[in-house]
Amino acid sequence: MSARRVALVTGAGKGIGLATTLALLKAGRSVAMVDRNAADVAALIPQEYLPFAQYHTLDVTDSVAIAACLEQVRSDLGEVSILVNNAGISPKVDGKSSGLLEVTEAEWESVMDVNVKAIVKLCQLCVPTMKAARFGRIVNVSSLAGRSKSLVAGISYMASKSAVLGLSRAIASEMGPFGITTNCVAPGRILTEMAMQAGPEVNERYAQAIPVRRLGTPNEVGEAIEFLCQDNAGFINGAVIDINGGFFMP
Repeated sequence: MSARRVALVTGAGKGIGLATTLALLKAGRSVAMVDRNAADVAALIPQEYLPFAQYHTLDVTDSVAIAACLEQVRSDLGEVSILVNNAGISPKVDGKSSGLLEVTEAEWESVMDVNVKAIVKLCQLCVPTMKAARFGRIVNVSSLAGRSKSLVAGISYMASKSAVLGLSRAIASEMGPFGITTNCVAPGRILTEMAMQAGPEVNERYAQAIPVRRLGTPNEVGEAIEFLCQDNAGFINGAVIDINGGFFMP
């Protein structure tokens, strides 16, 4: 069993999740990567870090699969003490998000299942051992869409990412006395596959509205998440780190 702290990152196959995984590995963590899409971990992770990374293909809404995954992680890497809930979906129809009059019950339930309920389940599974060890780091990925008006996100996504903020505050308050911190990052427009769904014209127009005049990169978000996961970040709890180039300044 490794003496390294063990992290579990969801949505780890690409974008912000992969960038976070790489940042955590470079910081000396072991990482269990969870993603619904299969991938060749050797193609994603530099050779020097491969002994400390595992890839699990599963849907975060599948509670049975998640529980089995955690058992394997405990056996192979150790107890999870860092949890990064990054997996999320933002449905589009012909490149456009659903508004109030278009959103279906099926879309609403699907988005809430992935973006909110899965976080609750993973926390319920991981927190008991963190509590026993009196150490834990939880970082939930919200969004600018949960902090303010979004130019492109739909009603279900905005509601779910707002819920992530409230959920994180509740966990931070309850678990803080046990050495477990819970924080959020709220990325703005980031160069990910999800953002590219809107098309180049939308993204270029968005970039011109950002004070730094560009979109963000997954690495910039991943490094911020890694910072919140550090041992010496224990007095940061219930915080929201806005990573949006100055587009939203609360």
